[in-house]
Amino acid sequence: MHFRQVFLVACLTSLVASLGFSLYQFNFINPIIFAAEFYEVADPVDIQGMAQVEPWAPGDGIERSLYTLLANFLMSLAYALLLASAMVFRGNSSALKGIAWGMAAYLSFFVAPSLGLPPEIPGMEAADLNSRQDWWLLCVVLTAMGLAVFAFSPLYYKGAGLIFVILPHLIAAPVAEIHGFSHPDPAAVAKLMELWQQFILHSYIANALLWIIIGSVTGFLCHKFIDDAPSLQPSFN
Repeated sequence: MHFRQVFLVACLTSLVASLGFSLYQFNFINPIIFAAEFYEVADPVDIQGMAQVEPWAPGDGIERSLYTLLANFLMSLAYALLLASAMVFRGNSSALKGIAWGMAAYLSFFVAPSLGLPPEIPGMEAADLNSRQDWWLLCVVLTAMGLAVFAFSPLYYKGAGLIFVILPHLIAAPVAEIHGFSHPDPAAVAKLMELWQQFILHSYIANALLWIIIGSVTGFLCHKFIDDAPSLQPSFN
């Protein structure tokens, strides 16, 4: 497997995937985020009565959109590299097989973790970030291992795959002591709950779209540039 070919496939895939994902995000997800930000409670003041210093964030408008595009591209590139490497390692790629790989990745990277840590909008109380990241990584790794066992192992090992998939949910994701919205106005909380439900739905759709694009394009390009190149011998040089 030549790294340059895999990296080229991942770069081309990430361009297409990040554009498609960003278009959906700008039209359906960002308006929900902006609406939720309107209800965010102001940061508390410190003991000296001075407002806390806010961390840097890109300005609204074109600057925020460009940083979102860059973040989506880098995310897509990382995912495409992982998927392309796995598909080339298994060999005999195609767009249809790529969609199957993409759906497996969608289940591993988004669906399974979101069962314990649903997507959140601004204004929500959440558990410690490090704890959430640790559980997310555990869930992704075990779910991917479980799906791999289901797909590639002999029949008498399939039960181990089920254990891998269920285990992170038995451990349970970390939750905040008070989970929900901190806004003091019940009407605002009701509106935020409505926005949250919409955000979860569109997050599922957007991530499914992302992985369908990554899977199909990666499978097609791997078949085009790697599987159909008989002169390429397995190599990491």
